[in-house]
Amino acid sequence: LYSYYINTVNYMFVNLKSKIQQGSQRSVTVKKNIIYSFLIKGGSIFLSMLIVPLTLGYVSTELYGIWLTLSSVIAWFHFFDMGLTLGLKNRLTEALTVNDTEKAKRLVSTTYISLCSIFIPLAILLICITPKVDWATVLNVNYNYNTEIIKTVVVFIAFFFSQLILNTITSVISAFQKTALAGFLNMLGQLLALLIIKLATLWVAPSLVILCFAFVGSPVIVLFLSSLLFYCGRFKMVSPNIRYFNFSEVKNLFGMGVKFFLIQIQIIILFQSTNILISHISGAEDVAEYNIAYKYLNCAIMFYNILLTPVWPAFTEAYITNDYSWMKRIRSKMYKIYVLTSLIIIGMALVSPLIYHIWLGDKISITILMTSAISVYMIVNAWSSCQVSMINGIGKIKLQMYVTLIGTIFHIPFSLFLSNFIGIYGIFLSMVIITFVYSVMFTIQLEKLLNKKAIGIWDQ
Repeated sequence: LYSYYINTVNYMFVNLKSKIQQGSQRSVTVKKNIIYSFLIKGGSIFLSMLIVPLTLGYVSTELYGIWLTLSSVIAWFHFFDMGLTLGLKNRLTEALTVNDTEKAKRLVSTTYISLCSIFIPLAILLICITPKVDWATVLNVNYNYNTEIIKTVVVFIAFFFSQLILNTITSVISAFQKTALAGFLNMLGQLLALLIIKLATLWVAPSLVILCFAFVGSPVIVLFLSSLLFYCGRFKMVSPNIRYFNFSEVKNLFGMGVKFFLIQIQIIILFQSTNILISHISGAEDVAEYNIAYKYLNCAIMFYNILLTPVWPAFTEAYITNDYSWMKRIRSKMYKIYVLTSLIIIGMALVSPLIYHIWLGDKISITILMTSAISVYMIVNAWSSCQVSMINGIGKIKLQMYVTLIGTIFHIPFSLFLSNFIGIYGIFLSMVIITFVYSVMFTIQLEKLLNKKAIGIWDQ
């Protein structure tokens, strides 16, 4: 029996390895990234599930809601890198595809120096302004929390802007088509955050500052150490050097980067402003309910994104080499995966009351209506994300920039209008309607691009 088991397992691994090696080198690379990413993401999800009850055990639901709302306010600046790191991913992939290592080094060096010139002065300015803000009023919480919130914001800004600069390494990793490695760094950050919160529950009184250090400081530590390791090792050929800073590359990065920046404003509005809107309409406790339900359903999206992540740089390479047949095959496979993901989300929503009870006990109550509303949005958004990953890889994002700007303008007033009739669910309805419009437009554009029929704005 033991021999049969060993032989069966060995056969499965040999068969899996054989299937991975089938196809072009690009397909093999994508498959490897997907498999490694699944293993890493499994650990990441496990850690994220552990960290919620641990955090609720360390601080109250109200403090946790304040932290989520506060982090959403400041996290808006996460997108103020002007899209340079996303532009770097495309431009660096292009340079590496044609083996232009000198240009690759210029791109990386220029990105780091540009980000430092933006974020260091901005961080200093915000730290000076922070004590003058009445955070208790802004976040609609008890004034007794104001002093601690100010300290937390200062710590947040210091670590957060450091993370924005150091996070460039993940774009470099993606350009080398090692996307699973970027996921591994994220998992290490989560593990460190979990350890810090666990130690805090044993030795430190409930504190927003400690919570901030755990969630924002941990990724900075991991990114800093990994950057030193990689730039002295496998990515030494593109390691940043001030002598390689080039103003012409700023324009090269900024041309695509500013489009990504404008697109990401939509992400700020749809995702980050949701916490603010819920807190304004209903209160901090509903912010916690929304975020926990979102975290639960997002497990399915995490695995879905594992499959999407390597598609972006692979599509860049395929587009440069005019391999349209490969892109069409991958698109068909991604559509099948989308259907499966949607079914999984529906199933997760149906069993959510049982999962919440096992996971969180009586610490917090989450309604099935809240979970269902979020699941509808996630299903619509997953389709949009599928189109966007492939379009971003091709680099034709001007239409996406204009369409998402329209969503930016309409989302908040539309949410507030709908909330007059259906409360906080008006926010989710607004997100669903706007994202559905995005999905239709991006599906049409991708179809035109892959059939070489895109003209005008569809091809820009």
